[in-house]
Amino acid sequence: MELASSYEICSPSVIAEDFDGDIVILNLDDGRYFNLRGAGPNVWSTLMAGATAQSIVDSVGQSRPDWVDSTNKFLCRLHELKLIRTVSAVTATTVAMPIDWSSLPAGDQPEIEVFDDLAQLILADPIHDVDAEAGWPMRKVA
Repeated sequence: MELASSYEICSPSVIAEDFDGDIVILNLDDGRYFNLRGAGPNVWSTLMAGATAQSIVDSVGQSRPDWVDSTNKFLCRLHELKLIRTVSAVTATTVAMPIDWSSLPAGDQPEIEVFDDLAQLILADPIHDVDAEAGWPMRKVA
């Protein structure tokens, strides 16, 4: 992952929704979904607003130097999980950091939870893979 780059969500195969500050991300390619915890939603929102990964890490380091490593790992994990990709057309705009990292509780380092318990249902083709008698969400027995 290049920290100097800006990133965007890997749409259309990845979608994200903000539920009153809780960010839930769904990867439609593999059926996994993700919950961002701690400062994760703040990092995500700032990244999606156009900030570079490096500017986020630098901003975090100014008020929460003990979070730099976890923030770096969090950003790399988003990329590794194929939830974000480098923005192809980089613009020379500076994004203001809307987050006051020092106002967040000390134990709220950014984290990502990965869930795959519903992957088979998410990946099921509701037209072709559903048991005709039982209906959705029951899959056909092969």
